[in-house]
Amino acid sequence: MNIFICADIEGVGCVVRHEHSRPGQREYEQARRWMTNEVNAAVETAFANGAKSVTVADSHNVGLNLIPDMLHPKTRLVMGSPRPLSMMEGIQEGGFDGVIFVGAHAMGSTINANICHNFHGRVQYVQLNGVTVGELGLNAALAGHYNTPVLLVTGDEAACLESQNLMPDVPTVAVKQPIGAYAANTLMPSQCVQLIAQATQKAMAPGAPKCVYKLQGDVLLEMTFTTASSADRAAGVPRAKRVDALRVSYHAENVVEAFQAFHTMVDLLELIEFI
Repeated sequence: MNIFICADIEGVGCVVRHEHSRPGQREYEQARRWMTNEVNAAVETAFANGAKSVTVADSHNVGLNLIPDMLHPKTRLVMGSPRPLSMMEGIQEGGFDGVIFVGAHAMGSTINANICHNFHGRVQYVQLNGVTVGELGLNAALAGHYNTPVLLVTGDEAACLESQNLMPDVPTVAVKQPIGAYAANTLMPSQCVQLIAQATQKAMAPGAPKCVYKLQGDVLLEMTFTTASSADRAAGVPRAKRVDALRVSYHAENVVEAFQAFHTMVDLLELIEFI
């Protein structure tokens, strides 16, 4: 088997605030070690259970979070940015038998969800063909476009619930219980690693549940922003349509095109100087 792992940090155990998730903040160096250990638990277990290759996409911030020296030596690591498929860069090469999401967080505007967001703080809601999704749903749809099933999702309870609603058959591991946006009742790092390893072993077993989250045909992307000025900027993308003060839509031939339009709109938000 060839396994692809998408790694984020906000859904890692003991990560609860931006002091943990933002490079340069006082708790970040500790948090990136927790992140690396959780990812490596999945990597090592995958290799121990028959994986021929494991590719990990470092998918938080600019993709420079995981500590290479702490990963299994046979790991292939996608790092840095920008990347054409962002968090899922590498999945388009094909040949993967499954995807594991480590450190997943819930979509923006979710109640009782730790550090929830949709790529950017000014993106309130994202819909694909009328279904509201977050980063997890977008990334699962990209995997599905390349016929790659999701095997396992780890993160906070809110992310796990989101996964269960979208892909009921996919097993999840909740490493913390959110108390709010910036607080949680969390398992200790060693227990997080143990649970992720156990779940990965089960996910690698023959006949284990999995889900190809595939969108058929054309894809209608709709984004709701937090401010009209954000929608102003996003509406400048060619073929984008302004729906109302806060919403912009884009009709794409497939989910890859929809994602590229989405990411272009998000990138344009960085140019906004006045809200």
